[in-house]
Amino acid sequence: MTDQDKLDALELSRRVLSDLDEMEVEFELGMQNIGRLLHAAKDAAQVEADGKVARPFGEDTPLKLSDAIYLPILGGEVRRNGERIASPTFSKRSLEGAIKSGHLDGRMIRRKLTVTILALKAWLEGGAQGNAKPAAVKPARSAVARSNRERERGLAADAFARSLLASIDTKTK
Repeated sequence: MTDQDKLDALELSRRVLSDLDEMEVEFELGMQNIGRLLHAAKDAAQVEADGKVARPFGEDTPLKLSDAIYLPILGGEVRRNGERIASPTFSKRSLEGAIKSGHLDGRMIRRKLTVTILALKAWLEGGAQGNAKPAAVKPARSAVARSNRERERGLAADAFARSLLASIDTKTK
């Protein structure tokens, strides 16, 4: 073997070692990426298992009555941490009663009564406060719930005063 052949063999072995080092780095980076993806999938599964993932839904998506009482249009609240506060005015029973009396449009899906946000909006615009029995009094837990509660109490007081005036007018005639 000549000196040139020895240098070529040495250069070839360096290239092979360099290629092996490069493959080792690529392998390590790939394994780190797989580890990151696995951890992200585990975190997403845990969040979903805890029930903190919002389901995408539209205004015409059927909702169970037990879920509908948490909607903001009924005075409920869903917080970012997953905590849910039910409506202080409407309960599952009051919604059932409104459906059975024909005031609220509801459907039976898998043996559960369901409503849509569109049906709830139409019901509220049609004077739902007069048709529904209020839920048991619960202390307001947030400023939004408190303000909704005060507004609903004011509406109830106005309706009560008008009914009293109407009954006085009918007695005097």
